[in-house]
Amino acid sequence: MLLVVDNPKGELMTGAFATVRLELPIPEAAIHVPASALIFDQKGLRVATVSAEDRIVLKQVTISRDLGREVEIGSGLTAQDRIVESPPDGIADGDQVRIAGKPGSGNAAEAATKRQRKL
Repeated sequence: MLLVVDNPKGELMTGAFATVRLELPIPEAAIHVPASALIFDQKGLRVATVSAEDRIVLKQVTISRDLGREVEIGSGLTAQDRIVESPPDGIADGDQVRIAGKPGSGNAAEAATKRQRKL
């Protein structure tokens, strides 16, 4: 990183050390996602999201801060996006997904409820 500072009075000496405090803007609502949600491939850095039609939409993202197990997204996602936490290899735009716990998803709880209704 290069920092250029005006020094008209010559108070800063070449090669000298200085303590610098930078006030950076903090986004009002930072979006954090698990690091496991990131997809690194030949198309760049992306995150798999789920559309309203329960289909995969791969979105190009940038990282503003790496927090270890989580990353703060700088651009590419909105707070309303539903992300895939650990996308499998080969996931692609348009892939159909089933949401766990959603009616019609075929999960075990739904199957048990249907069995109880028949009794």
